[in-house]
Amino acid sequence: MQKRQKGLPRDRQYDAYLIHVEHEQDFYFIVEGVCVISEDHHYTVYSLDSMHNFLRAAVLKYPLSELLGEGVTFRGAQIKLEDLSLFRRFHHLEECSLRELLTVLYQSEPQRHYFLERFLFN
Repeated sequence: MQKRQKGLPRDRQYDAYLIHVEHEQDFYFIVEGVCVISEDHHYTVYSLDSMHNFLRAAVLKYPLSELLGEGVTFRGAQIKLEDLSLFRRFHHLEECSLRELLTVLYQSEPQRHYFLERFLFN
């Protein structure tokens, strides 16, 4: 039996989105996490521990169409998702494992995607 890597699901079809948050009293969006939706509609959020419950509650509360469009206001913060389909196509990652996608995402901008370190290197 193969040991499963903690924090990353088994390889299967999935959609991935960057979670952008504009905090209350702030003027710009920052990437706070990655949301992965599996083919059986299971949502997984990769973020700092301190943001996980907040982000998960937000993405589960609102329809994907609203989150991908103008975004939503949740607990005083503006939240919107960015589809990673174009990123995946550009980097030839359409059929890659989730680990590969998160690794390339982290390596493309480590300072922006710093929250992925714990899932990739621990």
